Amino acid sequence: MAKKEKFILKADTFNRGALRMTVAILRDTNPKLALLVQNQMFAPLNPQVDNNPSPKDNFRVDLEPLDVRHVVEQLKIKELNPQTDPGTQMLIKALVIDWINYANFLIELENSKNA
Repeated sequence: MAKKEKFILKADTFNRGALRMTVAILRDTNPKLALLVQNQMFAPLNPQVDNNPSPKDNFRVDLEPLDVRHVVEQLKIKELNPQTDPGTQMLIKALVIDWINYANFLIELENSKNA
């Protein structure tokens, strides 16, 4: 039996489901940004045994800070839209938290370089 590697989640790690939902929300308002996020879904960090795509697959995200800012802004616009249903609003809130955590991770990374 093959030993499974220990996998540690960090703020720059997103699962396939979160990235797909972000892409779906961004696609109508900012297709270029949606494509940037979609392109992050390659080479999963923890591929499934059968190599089939799974919502549990995790990916290391590598976006520019301004792109992350635009993602958060677009998600907040959608969240605050009165036509967005409550369930979608809750999902978007969770995505915003993930993306803000990633932004904070980038800030800490930049501060450590300048220290």
